[in-house]
Amino acid sequence: MKKNNIVSSVFGYLALTSGSIWFGSYIARFITTYQMFEPTELILKEYITNSNLPAIIQTTFPLVELTFFSYIMFIICFTSFLITVKIKLKENGWLFIISMIIYITFPFKAMLMIIDYKLIMIFFSELFASEQIPELIIERLTLLSSFPIIMILSYLIIPYFIIFKPFTLKPSNEN
Repeated sequence: MKKNNIVSSVFGYLALTSGSIWFGSYIARFITTYQMFEPTELILKEYITNSNLPAIIQTTFPLVELTFFSYIMFIICFTSFLITVKIKLKENGWLFIISMIIYITFPFKAMLMIIDYKLIMIFFSELFASEQIPELIIERLTLLSSFPIIMILSYLIIPYFIIFKPFTLKPSNEN
């Protein structure tokens, strides 16, 4: 592998950092969101009432905001890394597979981020008691059904590719 320039190293570091922050907060948000509903149906649990729902929503707001902005930063930094790095995807299958995982899941994640954007706008207007919030959360959970689980499992394989770098071709010495 050729030595990378400082710009690609910075973008690689920022992509790895923002991706890690996004992935951790995404899993935390995933778990806390599903804990609000009954296991078999998308009905709020009994202990969640109209009086304590705004407090619960206000508590989960940082996770929504963190996942939204860290994912945007991750996509921008990863794309910038791919543009500035001097690695050929043809010779480095590990980076190609990572890129495919990220860019194939991007349109689906973008659909979910539209709902997240609506939630953030409601949060910024400080309408934590809004009836739209549970509706948007349920819409987000049902829109792509099991996609979040598939995405989490797909992203869990990325560290393996970064560490072991499989599918790397040795450059041929043609004269």
